[in-house]
Amino acid sequence: MPRIACLFVPDFPLAALRRAEPDLHGRPLVTVAREDPRAPLTAVSAEALALGARAGISAAEARTISNALLVRQPHAEVLHSAEEALCDVADSFSPRVENAGGGVVFLEIDGLRSLFGAERHLATSLVARLRRVGLEGRAAVASTKTAAWLAARTSEGVDVVSAGEGRRRLGSLPISVLDPPDDAALTLERWGIRTLGQLAALPVTAVGWRFGETGIRLWKRAGGEDEEPLVVRPRPCHFEETIDCGYAIDSFEPLSFLLRAALERLTARLDIRGLRAGDLRLSLRLEGGGREEHVIAVAAPTNEVKALLALARLHFDRRPPRAAVEWLRLSAVAERLRPIELDLFVPAGPSPQDLGVTIARLTSIAGAERVGSPAVIDSHRPEASAIERFALTPPARARAEPNRSATNGSTPLALRVFRPPASIEVVCDRGRPDFVRGSGATEKFGGRVVTLAGPWRLTGEWWRDSSFARDYYDAELSDGGVYRIYRERESGEWFADGVYD
Repeated sequence: MPRIACLFVPDFPLAALRRAEPDLHGRPLVTVAREDPRAPLTAVSAEALALGARAGISAAEARTISNALLVRQPHAEVLHSAEEALCDVADSFSPRVENAGGGVVFLEIDGLRSLFGAERHLATSLVARLRRVGLEGRAAVASTKTAAWLAARTSEGVDVVSAGEGRRRLGSLPISVLDPPDDAALTLERWGIRTLGQLAALPVTAVGWRFGETGIRLWKRAGGEDEEPLVVRPRPCHFEETIDCGYAIDSFEPLSFLLRAALERLTARLDIRGLRAGDLRLSLRLEGGGREEHVIAVAAPTNEVKALLALARLHFDRRPPRAAVEWLRLSAVAERLRPIELDLFVPAGPSPQDLGVTIARLTSIAGAERVGSPAVIDSHRPEASAIERFALTPPARARAEPNRSATNGSTPLALRVFRPPASIEVVCDRGRPDFVRGSGATEKFGGRVVTLAGPWRLTGEWWRDSSFARDYYDAELSDGGVYRIYRERESGEWFADGVYD
């Protein structure tokens, strides 16, 4: 018989609100399902209970109890994020998880003893990990989902129902834990049926004749029987948190406090799954009804909130929103941590977090199109180049090259290219360059040609409109510099491609 663990969060709407807004802890808070004075209260905090509020009374009646009472309706996004965090905790323990909704998840724990030890220790670990994602809950282990749910609902924190003891352990629980319909609860009360054991002892046919399918369902649950086995539904590996600002925010400083809290919740969920945050995506709802989408590139995946917040700050410094922000959704691309093998003979490079912040700062200064890694382009054009996104790679060990200068007695030259190539003025004598004048990347140059090598003809991309045909020369000028120059054969224009160092 499989063993099932149940993770249960009491007063789930209340817990979801407090997870999104930690300032609500310790305050008299009640929740409603809709914005309506007649809407009944769905969850009531202990502080609100002390003031006299009760679940089921209307929001209007609750407001008359005390002015200090906070009546809130949790947004669907807040409930969804809390539910996903609850499922993330279960997924971090077992691959077989069922989300029952309303703050209840079931997970099959067969075969996990070697990883987490005894069942009570596993249940304790579930509750502790749930606390890491900002939720307070209970956990119980039993042989069926119903028995585990009832044990979790009535326990103080952690409970384990041994195999074969489900009926005996559950028999003393009151009928109210099954949440029966009012008419069924009243009839059972008149019959003197007050515990699950008394209900399970009744003949099922008699219960069926009196209450129909509802009665049979209650009878089975009273005995700890499941209506269906564990139903595992695949969940997308998607992590997002929402922030309702409450008012329009027109600068990053106040927004950073809310963003930090969302990042802490998001990275906590990623961390328990063994993942790291890659690129961040922000969907902003602006004052006046506008919307914006922002992508914050993260060079090295990390769960360091400080580093991610610094990247967000640099991004908004470069591209601020068009208007004040009223609401935002933060999501992260989940990535596995990429191990980097260190070398005994090569110094360690910068940490991935510091490297990501540095790249973000360079991007804010030079622009995203000018920061990255050089990429090879399928072209024979000498000046063809491109930049692709920088990716952190393990440090490559330098390969020893033979010292050619020591063998042939010559010093190699390096060409420092001009990008884009510099337009120059060339005076020719009998078709050969005789005088050159122009300016490079930093300074002007010019003079008579002392020594000339070439031409070397280069053609390519004849199948495109951007085909080229050039004559290249290496020219030593009277100013002491050695330059590579070329002439476009079609237009006759001259350009300096670079200078030899």
